[in-house]
Amino acid sequence: MTRKTNEIIAVALIVLSTIGTVIGVFAVEKFRRGRIYTVELIARQPKYGNWYPKKFTVPYGKETRILIRNIETVSHGFAIPDLNVAAKEIKAGEVVVVKFTPDKKGTFPFMCTVWCSDEHLHMTGEITVE
Repeated sequence: MTRKTNEIIAVALIVLSTIGTVIGVFAVEKFRRGRIYTVELIARQPKYGNWYPKKFTVPYGKETRILIRNIETVSHGFAIPDLNVAAKEIKAGEVVVVKFTPDKKGTFPFMCTVWCSDEHLHMTGEITVE
């Protein structure tokens, strides 16, 4: 074999291994997400948008993961008191993951637990467990 042929084979193997790795990562993530119900929640001061989404629904009895993304310059907190769920302080720019399995059906309030602005008491939302 010539040097050019060896180079072509090497490049092809690198491309195939890279594509295979990417496909493998996506497959594992898809499998993992299928087992855990995931909600993405964005935290902002009430005057800049509040929680987004402000209301969401999760399945009863299924492990749930809430990714809370703080896109602010101030800290926030998170709690669902009726479901005994809470997160530590979520600093500016941080993402915190809260995992729990809802054991009650109904609609429950969630709120910010760290003073974030003069409108802090309005930083609330609702989670529905069905």
